Amino acid sequence: MLKSIDIKGLAVVDQLNLELEQGMTVLTGETGAGKSILLTAMKLCLGERADASLLRPGANKADLSLEFDITDLPASQQWLIDNDLDDQGDCFIRRTINADGRSKAYINGQAVNLKALQQLSKHLINIHGQHAHLDLLHPGKQCELVDSSLPSQALLLECRKQYSHWKRLTEELHHLTDGNEDNESEKQLLKYQINELEQANIIHIDYDELVQEHALASNMRKIIETSAHQIDILYENENASIYGQINNVSHELELLADLAPEFTSVGEQIKEASIQIQEASRDLRHQIDQQEDDPEKLSLLDQQLSSIHELARKLHVEPSQLSDKYNQLTARLDLLENRNEKLSALQLDIAEAETLYRKQAELLHNERKQHALKLSRNITNTLKTLGLPDGKLNISVNHLAKQPPQKNGLDDVVFLISTNPGMPDSPIGKVASGGELSRISLAIQVVTSRRNTTPTLVFDEVDAGIGGGVAETVGIRLRELACDRQVLCVTHLPQVASQGHQHLLVSKQKSQQQTKTKIDSLNQTQRINEVARMLGGIDLSDKTIAHAKEMVEKAI
Repeated sequence: MLKSIDIKGLAVVDQLNLELEQGMTVLTGETGAGKSILLTAMKLCLGERADASLLRPGANKADLSLEFDITDLPASQQWLIDNDLDDQGDCFIRRTINADGRSKAYINGQAVNLKALQQLSKHLINIHGQHAHLDLLHPGKQCELVDSSLPSQALLLECRKQYSHWKRLTEELHHLTDGNEDNESEKQLLKYQINELEQANIIHIDYDELVQEHALASNMRKIIETSAHQIDILYENENASIYGQINNVSHELELLADLAPEFTSVGEQIKEASIQIQEASRDLRHQIDQQEDDPEKLSLLDQQLSSIHELARKLHVEPSQLSDKYNQLTARLDLLENRNEKLSALQLDIAEAETLYRKQAELLHNERKQHALKLSRNITNTLKTLGLPDGKLNISVNHLAKQPPQKNGLDDVVFLISTNPGMPDSPIGKVASGGELSRISLAIQVVTSRRNTTPTLVFDEVDAGIGGGVAETVGIRLRELACDRQVLCVTHLPQVASQGHQHLLVSKQKSQQQTKTKIDSLNQTQRINEVARMLGGIDLSDKTIAHAKEMVEKAI
């Protein structure tokens, strides 16, 4: 469950720490008080993209964190272990957003990317937004809702696996034929390109070594001249070499040592220096003798590099990549040379893969159809408690056997609704009004959430557009969901608010300089007063308070 939310520097929130409990928690407050900021903070911590405009005016950084107790959540624990992020019992998610728009994310103190947050969030929390009924109009979303409530995802995952295999083979076929039946012109081009590379001896040439060799040959005259000059200075100049001068110094120090023995060690050091200069000069001379200023060799290297650069330009690669390009060209030519044999084998593989896929898609269809009947019944029963006594939902699952393979099977899933007796079922977007669509969406969310194993469910004003007895029923259904999990509900309806186990009031504090949002956990008396305010406005009568008290005590 979600234990706490900590927010600093986000929109109208300066600093806020909120402790949460198990069961159903309702959040109420005037419009614009800041209830949506809590959901924004949650979504950011769960991987939604950040924007610097979300920062509180004057703040340099927003710092948000969620703390979850995952003691009884083996799936979450295993995910953290698999990603080397486990921390024995609790899960701490943190997100920071800088004024320049850059953000950082952390799980248990370790930096992660947004994808990791999104993957982990699936095990921890599920947010039902206030505009969920609009998503319901998309056919893809309707199929997704059916799939999310299947008893097992095994058939769906296997169908996707078979589809990926079929798709890989068809892409290989397309690569083999390049969309054409005859690749003779491509083979001719490949042979020409391969021949050019072989004549340039590209296969056996190391480009980097060739560049170094060319640089050495280009500078050989300077190398020889500079080395010879240094040898002359060090050793070979009979009149003024360093070696000759040091020898003279060494001789004088020997005479000095005869007169004063303490100069002996200095003389020995000078003598060793003389020997080292002599040996270094001989090594340098040996190196020079090994070098040769060869204009013909330089010309050959120039030609090789020029040829390599020209080939690289023609083949649109870097010079150092020509060897790899040669291997690619020869592999492609080999593929085309044996095209007919490979084409036949590949077509057989594709046919077999498609057969396996279609069998799997049919199994998935049968499971969807069977489960859609149960789901339709449950949603229809829930609709009757939400002010649509004649409402009937039918989930149509049609198998499109002749369609090419698709990632999620071959089913056309359509939600059909009838809201009046004797009226035929029609697509949900063509029949339902805005208010009806909102209640249908809520019924679907309530029913599908019962099968959802996510420990924390968040409902953001999903009760918009309803009231009276229907609103009370919605509150009762949400409270029922909270029997074995945590439910957070943002609401403007007193009938829903009275059903909560915990009641949080969101309000604004205004001063001349700034506006701040605060959240208070209400005791029994405060809670009755808040429900009364939601029932009757600012001026509360004794009857309104009595009604509110009855609603709260009835839920308990």
